[in-house]
Amino acid sequence: MPTVEHIDADLVAYIDQARADAIHAFETLRHNGTLSASLTFHITHRIAGTDQLLGIRFPGGLARDQAPKISLSAFSQSPASLLNETRLKADTLIHVHTAWLSAWSLAHKPFPILYVAAARHLLAREIPNHLERTRSALEVIRERLDQHPQLAPPPALLESNGGANFWGQGIIKTSEIILLVEEAARFQAIAEQIGGAQVYTPGALELQWQRTGLLEASQAYSG
Repeated sequence: MPTVEHIDADLVAYIDQARADAIHAFETLRHNGTLSASLTFHITHRIAGTDQLLGIRFPGGLARDQAPKISLSAFSQSPASLLNETRLKADTLIHVHTAWLSAWSLAHKPFPILYVAAARHLLAREIPNHLERTRSALEVIRERLDQHPQLAPPPALLESNGGANFWGQGIIKTSEIILLVEEAARFQAIAEQIGGAQVYTPGALELQWQRTGLLEASQAYSG
């Protein structure tokens, strides 16, 4: 049976790795222009096999030191966390502000995922907009999942007039989805100048899902 000291050492090592992953993701998204000028990037991660909820919050803005602040809390005491929704199959939640995707939040419109680099990794065809801000994000996403079981669970929820909340498995993978979706929002906005982004031609999306191993899973949904 492991000792308390061994358990604590394992937890410290886990947190150190998560912190390193978070810094790598933050710096990458910062330097490639994915993050907006405010540098809003806040991570909540549930540590598997424990009741621990790890918070990694970057200061953002004009802070001279962008080193993240680390916190630990009890997951059981966070009933409003989106990570409580098991249908999302997520252990990581990232609140982020990005320039092009935030435009859709401001427009109060759902974001259609039409850019293939993002779409091949996602079963959902759009990201909904959290318009009723007096309701929790968890309540809104649960209502969507309950009312539209034919639609694949989205990877994020736009925050009307703000940024977005993304979720997924692990800090790096969730951050990669942020990168790809923000790139999609940028290119789709540019496409508006020449007629707008179009839906996929027949079979194109299925071919992409086949390449990423999502084809079989996609057959459970109609959109």
